[in-house]
Amino acid sequence: MKMKKTLLVLMSGVLAATLAACGNKEDSTTNGNASTSTAPSGSPAAPAKIKVALSTGGLAYVEGSPDINNDKYLKKMEEMANVDLNLSLIQHQNYAQNMTLLFAGGELPDLLQTQGINKPEVAPAVDAGVLMPLNELLDKYGPNLKKYISQDAWNDPKVSKDGKIYGIPQENPIRNSTVTYMRKDWLDKLGLQAPKTVDEYINVLTAFRDKDPNGNGKQDEIPFSARAKFSFGFQFFASYDVHPQAWKFENNQLVPNFIRPGMIDALKVYKRLYDEKLIDNEFLVNQGKDWDAKIKGAGTVGMWAHSAAAPDSWLIQVQANTPGAQIVNIPSPVGPSGKPGGVYALDSAVGDFVWTIPKNTKNPEAIIKFLDWYYAAGDKAKDDFFLYGIKGENYTDDGGKIKYNYPTTNEGVGNQAMFQEWIHFVGPKNHLTNAEFLKGKPNGDLIVKSLEIASKEGVIDEGYGLPALPTLQARPELKFDGLWLEFAAKVITGKESVDKFNDFVADWKKRGGDQVIKEATEWYNTKNKK
Repeated sequence: MKMKKTLLVLMSGVLAATLAACGNKEDSTTNGNASTSTAPSGSPAAPAKIKVALSTGGLAYVEGSPDINNDKYLKKMEEMANVDLNLSLIQHQNYAQNMTLLFAGGELPDLLQTQGINKPEVAPAVDAGVLMPLNELLDKYGPNLKKYISQDAWNDPKVSKDGKIYGIPQENPIRNSTVTYMRKDWLDKLGLQAPKTVDEYINVLTAFRDKDPNGNGKQDEIPFSARAKFSFGFQFFASYDVHPQAWKFENNQLVPNFIRPGMIDALKVYKRLYDEKLIDNEFLVNQGKDWDAKIKGAGTVGMWAHSAAAPDSWLIQVQANTPGAQIVNIPSPVGPSGKPGGVYALDSAVGDFVWTIPKNTKNPEAIIKFLDWYYAAGDKAKDDFFLYGIKGENYTDDGGKIKYNYPTTNEGVGNQAMFQEWIHFVGPKNHLTNAEFLKGKPNGDLIVKSLEIASKEGVIDEGYGLPALPTLQARPELKFDGLWLEFAAKVITGKESVDKFNDFVADWKKRGGDQVIKEATEWYNTKNKK
């Protein structure tokens, strides 16, 4: 009997809580399932029951499901893995706050998806012993995990601390996962080439604003849109080598980019974009659904940024309401240095999520076996499912010749994301690396070009892997989305002069920033044995 289905919708808010009080490679692999039950001879083992909490990922398919636990793809996966999952959803919006609330509530699932054990909302739980070290469990029950996940991934600070493994990582075959998108049909209609420099970008965005590229006779175009906290809108900061989420080692110190002098010129660019309505004047408050409604729903946005692996899906979703739309991925704007910029910092071998097991979980061995199953070699049915979906519905197999129904609608894109990504907890991402699969995709050439662009840009973050520093945990306003974000928003909207930047830096340092730099530099020097 399926366990009672639950839906955990965590409300956003601020909650201060104190939480009370890890591998050698193996050559062998296994095709075993996750169950550890003992069954009579000839009888199948009982499915392992596992409570799982995971992010919705902002996927409309997931968030719109009336009962995600009865989803057909989930049911099929459970059948193949011999597990009985009870999924609880963590809302993508205000994710970090929702995770904080989950830990504070004390009732944790058996398997918890995180964005890394070094994230501020998770690190205190590691230090408090809330999460289970997994080294011995992996040695006993995870031969495939140990064989196929790289040592670099196991050593990543998102996964391990002080030699102990606390998480099982998703793979990340694409180190630069985000690129710039632009409406190609708008460029073509206006006779414009794809821009390269900051000035060329501004010229193109100005034409998008003034020359009615959507042809409706109204000045309703939004040249460039981003989300709250500059999400998917960092291109021009990167152009000036001051991506505010990244760090730079200079003058024998590791410092956050947002206090470096180049930030002044970058803020001037964003203020100009805002003043001249070249950037969505609601971007500072845009949530994902607002953003989607403008790009996909109304079709009025000329430039944005998103997944380097999904331009074909974006095209389908934009064309659903704007049939004549075309998109193109282009290199992000190059700044004064002439060097490639990007949208986000280059990532590690670890993907977006890391799976952890709370210490009170009663069946951790079954969980390790379940996650190990994703990497089991020789299981064609499993591999085909995570690439093509359900046989007879998403694809047919005629004597080994597979014919996949590549999605051409928003609904189809949602279905595909479900089995290729959302329930594919770990394991190889063949839909991003299988040349035959990519070649057969409608508009597969868009993906190839996008991934090529991604491979040539991306921000270098010299603070990658920085742990949750004590001062930042005590004074979260010193982080990128605290005092700096407040100051930047005021400058861009004209409520504060960029000439006050040096005063902002002095105030940030006085409030504890100097100590943050000291702690970060000590970590950097230790890491690099300086």
